[in-house]
Amino acid sequence: MTTDKKNYFLILFFSIYIFFGIFIYRDFGIGVEEHFQRLNGFYWLDYLLSFSDFSTFKESVNLKYKNILSTNPNLPNIVFFNFYGVIFDVPAAFLETIFNLENSKSYFEIRHFLNFLIFLVSAFFFYKILLKRFNFFIAFFGLNIYSFTPRIFGDSFYNNKDVLFLSLLTIAISFLFNFFDKQNNKNLILFCFFSALATSTRIMGIYLPIFLIFFIFLEFLTNKKNILDFLNLSFKIIFFYTLSLYLHYPYIWQLNIFEISDWFNKFFYSMNLKILFNGHYYYMNYLPRSYLPVWIFISTPFILFILFIIGFFLFLKRFFYRLINIHNLKPIGSDLWMSNNEKKDIFILFSFFSFLTYAIFFNVAMLSGWRHFYFLHIFFTYILIFGFFNLVIYFKKKISLKIIYSLTILLIIFLIYENVKFHPYQSLYFNNLMSKERIKNFQVDTPSLSRVDALKSILIDSRNKKHIFIANASWTPFMNGKDLLEPELKKKLVFTGQNFMKADYIYDNFIYKSDKKYNKGNMIPINFTIFKKFVINNVHIYSIYKKKDK
Repeated sequence: MTTDKKNYFLILFFSIYIFFGIFIYRDFGIGVEEHFQRLNGFYWLDYLLSFSDFSTFKESVNLKYKNILSTNPNLPNIVFFNFYGVIFDVPAAFLETIFNLENSKSYFEIRHFLNFLIFLVSAFFFYKILLKRFNFFIAFFGLNIYSFTPRIFGDSFYNNKDVLFLSLLTIAISFLFNFFDKQNNKNLILFCFFSALATSTRIMGIYLPIFLIFFIFLEFLTNKKNILDFLNLSFKIIFFYTLSLYLHYPYIWQLNIFEISDWFNKFFYSMNLKILFNGHYYYMNYLPRSYLPVWIFISTPFILFILFIIGFFLFLKRFFYRLINIHNLKPIGSDLWMSNNEKKDIFILFSFFSFLTYAIFFNVAMLSGWRHFYFLHIFFTYILIFGFFNLVIYFKKKISLKIIYSLTILLIIFLIYENVKFHPYQSLYFNNLMSKERIKNFQVDTPSLSRVDALKSILIDSRNKKHIFIANASWTPFMNGKDLLEPELKKKLVFTGQNFMKADYIYDNFIYKSDKKYNKGNMIPINFTIFKKFVINNVHIYSIYKKKDK
């Protein structure tokens, strides 16, 4: 295939992808953390403006900050702002202020579109990673897998922490692999910069420069090079990474070296909520070791999981073969990897293994399925693409390439179909191996995306009423869902919390439904009857109960 044709397919893909993004980005609900992230943006923007003389602008930002606090009394304490950087939230707050977006609906929709665009950029960088390692056909296929895996695609619109972290991590690894190919300061600085941005989104980003230093150490150890060269390169990594983190993380400006250590340790503390997993309730700090592998398995299209298993097996096979025959390799400098491609493969395998082992054996707190580990998506997809690549090499000798291309297209169509089937709840996707009864054993809609859709249903049913009283049979802050509605509709809604006696309707997203003891405060009164039961492909997302007529 000529370069022009390759570019044509690439431009066509991104054009179609962004077109559909523009078409559907308004369809998604608000995650439970988005209001806090919005507040976080205005908090730090207000702080940054304290160093400037833009009095009018500062006043507008401060008023926005106070207004968010007053209208959202259930938001976390100010101390939580210490844990999150400003790379996404401050620019979003800046845009909201500059364009004078008084309608919260407009703000959240713009925020969703920005998150989607960043993910799209990361998809391009992932394509570049694969293109240098394999070929255009394999890279293009991997681009589709990375972009259309249902849960990742759905979260790419609203999840500005986990998917944002995945996006920044992907870009950082792209520059890291460029550094493997060409060790210059440009690639190193860009790697450190995006690693720092990733770290301010999720603290796990700090492991990227650590992993790089470890790999450099292995190379220098094996090649018996001058230790001063190793120390010099390690110093550069630490310096550029630390500088990048410091420049864009205002909270760190206020800390000394001892306070930074204490601040870092706090990231590993968490609330100990009770969550449903495989039919049982566990405290999130004491989850079964199977939690993460099971969630990845049940929420990933089965065919992708099969390709991953094949790729993972072939990775391990080659790695152990290299270890067994390492004494036969010459020169000594080739002991660890025969080429930069093999070095990249081992880095991917090492990273995936390290993070997975960490999650399984160190009681890492997780919530909402495996969203805290969505960054594994880049390693998972790379490994499955490695498996797919080897399958293509094997079968192209036995069958026509046209058949392989056709099967590949069918797989991409299948992924798109799975997204359409669950839209706009791709974030709640379960694969076809999960029956209706099995899905009941797992938490659904922990981010509470369904709040907006539920409110719209209630508004349609009570369109002639001046005021509508709504209660909430769940822990989720249901009233925050109103912020994706038009202002005139928001005025009609009165939220009564868990005061069912005053309510006309009760919303229930079934997060704790299977444990009546844990859910006893949310039992639906007998004078309410089911009004709407919302189900997508066997996934029972929410129910609405309506007070019976007297």
